[in-house]
Order: sequence, then C-alpha cells, then structure tokens
Amino acid sequence: MNSNVSKASNKWWVSTAAAAILGVTLIASGFVSPVMADTFKQIPGLGQIYSLWGEKNLDPGVQQAEDFITNVNQSVTHGKITMNIPTLLFDGTRILMNITTPGNRLASEPNSPPSDANKGAVDTLEVLYKGQSLNSGYEFMDGETGSSLIVDVTSTTSTDQTVQFPDQFDLTVNVTLKGYDVPFQFVVPVKRSTPITVLTSEETKHHDNINLQNSMLEITPMTTQLSVEYKTKPGQNVEEMLASIPSKYEGANGGVIGLSFDIEDENGVQLKPIKGHPLSESYKIQFEPFKTLPSTVTIKPYLIVSEGHAPAGVVGRWEDKNIVKEYIPELETVFSVQ
Repeated sequence: MNSNVSKASNKWWVSTAAAAILGVTLIASGFVSPVMADTFKQIPGLGQIYSLWGEKNLDPGVQQAEDFITNVNQSVTHGKITMNIPTLLFDGTRILMNITTPGNRLASEPNSPPSDANKGAVDTLEVLYKGQSLNSGYEFMDGETGSSLIVDVTSTTSTDQTVQFPDQFDLTVNVTLKGYDVPFQFVVPVKRSTPITVLTSEETKHHDNINLQNSMLEITPMTTQLSVEYKTKPGQNVEEMLASIPSKYEGANGGVIGLSFDIEDENGVQLKPIKGHPLSESYKIQFEPFKTLPSTVTIKPYLIVSEGHAPAGVVGRWEDKNIVKEYIPELETVFSVQ
C-alpha cells in the first residue's frame, strides 16, 4: 500500500507549528487565513454559513472548516439581480459553495401559484466538471429570506460515473431563475485548501465469490473518503459475478452487492458516515474526519442483519443505534498511515 501525504503538513491536527505554516501557505495561495476566517464569521452568509450547514447536516468536518474557506468573490448581474459566489470549500474529496442574490428571494414561495410571487427563485442549477454534469443538491440557509444557499457538489456525474478531482481545476456553474431567460453562468476556480493524506492499495480480497478492492483512502480535516471497487474474474461480466455470490449479499433487486463499511482506527474508534452513496461496481463513501491522524485504518465490510426505525418526527439523517451487523473479516483491508 502506498501513502502520499500532501506537502502542507502530515499531522495537521496535532502540531501548532504545522498549523502556523499551513496558515502562511493559505495566505500565499489566496486562501482565507484563520484570522480572515474569523472576520468572515462575523458576516452572515459567509464564514458562519458553512458551520451552520455542517451542524444542520450532522457533518462535523464542515462545522470546523472555517480555516479552509476559499475566497472566490465572483458575481454576475442580469437586470436588477446580482448573483454572487463569495466562497467555497474544497478538501480534495468534495465541494461546498455559497451562492447569494442579495435582495432577491431564491426560494420559491410555499403554496403559491407559479406567478410573479416566485419570480427570481431558483429554477435550475447545474455544476459541470470538464463538460460533465455533477450530481449536486442545494439548501437555503437564511430561512424566509431565502437569498443564500449552500450547494453540495458530489464527485459522481449524472451518468453515475465517479470523478477523481485534481488539486486544482475549474467548475462551470449555471443557474437559471424563474421569470428570467438569461442564465447566470460562472467559471469558478477551485483549489484544494486543506492538507490531504492519500493511501492506495492494489490488494483484492476474495470471499464468497466477491472480489473486493478498497483501492483508496483519502484523509483530510473535513472528510475521510473510501473508494470501493468490485472486480470481476477474467472473462466474467458483472451479471455473472452477481449471479455467483450468495443471496445474502444481494442489494436492491439483486443488481448490486449490498455491503456496508465501517472505518476504524488502531484504537477501535469508528467513524460515522456523513452521507448516503450509490451502490454500483465502484463508488466512494464519505465519513467524518479523524480527530487525530491514525497509525492504521481498518476497513470492515458488513451486512445489515436488522435495523431500527427513525424516531417519530425525525426528518433527514439520524443515527440508528439498534442496527445489527454481520462483519465479513475475510474482506477486511488494513491501511498503514504512519
């Protein structure tokens, strides 16, 4: 297994000196320093908005990511509306960006007919990487005002292909508003603003006719991301591979392998997943960040034997404390970090 650690700092969460060096690097690169991040936190809709989004979405990495905000400051004006992309976050694995239209409501009026009441509300929002449309979602962050939103951009395209982002690239963002014919178009420069540890493995684990390769583990202050791949045997297609495995591994409609994964450090501390993910022959799973850089990381595949139900009144993500797991130790992978 190979370990590629960014030059910024290896133990970015331990060493005060390393943090100071990183701060200098961010300033020199045009990123927001910790001091400037504190300033941003005083401005509604800029620094603080990411912390609020992280809290709302049970995402501790984003809650604590103010030091890594990138200052974009792009704007496009059509008529009386100016749309801004003031800031974004990119840690090498995922992208969050803020879009605002001061004085204009981006959220549609609830329970109102399609009329002038919704003029200026978001109609479509598309994010493109090298011409490929990326899956994304957005969430309004200022309540009834509805003039500011956070866009959560994934590394999966609209055709379910997985993108491996480089450290620096451009994103095209196209937004159309109801009642306006001309789209708001941006070309946004994106640059990784955090250190990153990348661990790779070419080892394939075999069990019950499953050939599993946990090919990459990416560790940042915001995210821990695992890349999962299921391999076919020479001359075997995906359908034949799926037909050969025991039925207990079958996911939805038998068209995928329904394994889930835990990530655990050398002390047995497990990370919580921060969002759902597609099930296919290859995909990425995102977890919360490690609090300290571990020495080893064990990837523990498991089947869900039984699970609980969301408590009454709970909407969105929730922690299932009644889940029963069947671990598959034959398919475990261990990464050495330090």
